[in-house]
Amino acid sequence: LEKAQIEAVHQVPMDRIIEFALTKRDRFGGVTHARLIAELTGRYANVILTGEPDGRVLGCVRNVTSNMSRAREILPGKPYRPPPPSRKKHVEDVDSTFVDEVLKGSDDSPEVALMRSICSLDTLTARELLHRAGGPNADAGLLSRELKQMFDAPDFLDGAVGLRDPTENTFKVSPIPLRHIELESQRSFPSASEAIEWASTEEWLLRTGEQKQTRIEKSLVAQKASLEKKMEFLERAYADAQEADQYEKFGNLLMNNLHKITPGADSITLEDLFHPDSPPVSIPLQSHRIPLENARDYLKRARKARRAEPILTRRLEALRRKRTELTSYFERLRSLNNEGDLDKLWDEAQQAGWLHADTQGKKGNKRPSMGGIHPRRYLTSGGWLVLIGRNNNENDRLTKGSAKDDIFLHARGCPGSHAILKSDSRTESPSKSTLQEAASVAAYWSKARSSKTVPVDYTKVRFVGKPRGSPPGLVSIRNEKTLFVQPREIRRADEPV
Repeated sequence: LEKAQIEAVHQVPMDRIIEFALTKRDRFGGVTHARLIAELTGRYANVILTGEPDGRVLGCVRNVTSNMSRAREILPGKPYRPPPPSRKKHVEDVDSTFVDEVLKGSDDSPEVALMRSICSLDTLTARELLHRAGGPNADAGLLSRELKQMFDAPDFLDGAVGLRDPTENTFKVSPIPLRHIELESQRSFPSASEAIEWASTEEWLLRTGEQKQTRIEKSLVAQKASLEKKMEFLERAYADAQEADQYEKFGNLLMNNLHKITPGADSITLEDLFHPDSPPVSIPLQSHRIPLENARDYLKRARKARRAEPILTRRLEALRRKRTELTSYFERLRSLNNEGDLDKLWDEAQQAGWLHADTQGKKGNKRPSMGGIHPRRYLTSGGWLVLIGRNNNENDRLTKGSAKDDIFLHARGCPGSHAILKSDSRTESPSKSTLQEAASVAAYWSKARSSKTVPVDYTKVRFVGKPRGSPPGLVSIRNEKTLFVQPREIRRADEPV
């Protein structure tokens, strides 16, 4: 398509399909025609190039074979066939009778029934329409009028709103005001593009959190299976150790009756010398061993069992404590409320040995990248960016991945997040007010948040080191200075000015 020209753009009516008519001249003056078709249809989206006028596929982003779709094939050389037409009704053709039939003839919720029957509706807009018309039991005539009014003269916002839809656990964007949702649950944006970017980022973070939660759960399940296997083995060994007196008794009885044992016998019944009133004792034997070896073997097992019993008791107690601890992690995993709780659980489980630390990027002396982490972002009144780690692992990666001239800040004498004041290659040093704002945020994200005044140490990242073998989040600093500040948040980097 290099150096081709777009002659026309066409949208398939009431569908998410855009067609570009293209022409291209070769070096001999010949003209070729092509059509680029963008089918923006969710997970089946595709971009297809066809030659004109025969309409055969020249190339596509996703090949679709007959095994993948019975409706149509999309392969180079095959004639292009458009997707099956939508069975939904256009808004201008909707009347109160049709709306009434849709609401009464479907087992789905009213908003889902409307979305599946009318073009250009999604569940969020359908819920808003129902709210404006009086609720789920709205009059069909009023609902059809609200629908036509929304599409004829939409009350667009000067920007857009974004929110998390709890019913579908997704993030959504709307260019119209949503009266059926509390304003506190909505977030305003100056443009639809910014709202879409926010929703996409939050959706990615949510899915990342779900993947992390799945990884934690899989690791804990594997640890539990290993723990149960160890406990089963030790419990069998402990039960065997409880038979020490019995083994000693068998060994002594055999020693006193060696002359009565027939070589090759697999058992023998003897009078109980230790309890004459008790019935005779049946003793299993190893037929391939002589009587004396059988007697010595029982006595040896008795001594070994007595030595093993206290050791097995301690090991079983330790495993039972670990099982209780592991059960608590499962309970916490099921009751997580937010990303911070998940990160905290991840760190604790990793430090306790239930999760293995990531080993990627540890080879060599290369400064680790800050990619893959999502620190909190703030802006000082002077425009300096402040990054705050969300957990111990992120604290380590944030500090290690920062430039040597960035400023490291941390509340003195108490646990807290690492804060990095980014220099961004500035030649000037941050002002005192900029440092105080960054220190205030560092104090806010520490255990001293409720204090009126908090001492915060700061130094350049070049003077921050990590002791060998220290746990995540622990560092040592040099050449530090101290500011006394009041813990508070400043403006978030993603907030409009």
